[in-house]
Amino acid sequence: KGIAIDVDADPKAVFRGERGDFDELVGNLLENAAKWCKSRVNVTVTRSDDGLQVIVDDDGPGLPAEHRAKALERGKRLDESEPGTGLGLSIVTELADIYGGRLHLEDSPFGGLRARLELPAAPL
Repeated sequence: KGIAIDVDADPKAVFRGERGDFDELVGNLLENAAKWCKSRVNVTVTRSDDGLQVIVDDDGPGLPAEHRAKALERGKRLDESEPGTGLGLSIVTELADIYGGRLHLEDSPFGGLRARLELPAAPL
């Protein structure tokens, strides 16, 4: 399928941590969004006084609120008909925890799922 990926990143939003860990965090979120989207993924990276925020939105079917906590558990797959290991979002959760960050799953304004990742930012 063809996927349009739009990225809006604040150049001052720099992660305070290992680059490989950041790549793993964002890579898993993008892989999940690309898997479930119809045709669109939007990535926004912003900086605030207390850290940075990475938001990945997709236009897929979304995930009902009552299933979101289970989606963050290691090895839990909510749709067995799709390929995957059920590790992606749990890896993001575990890595974010190591850095004092947090992953939130919410409704996307595009109709699918929004993954909002809060992480520490490097000093300006």
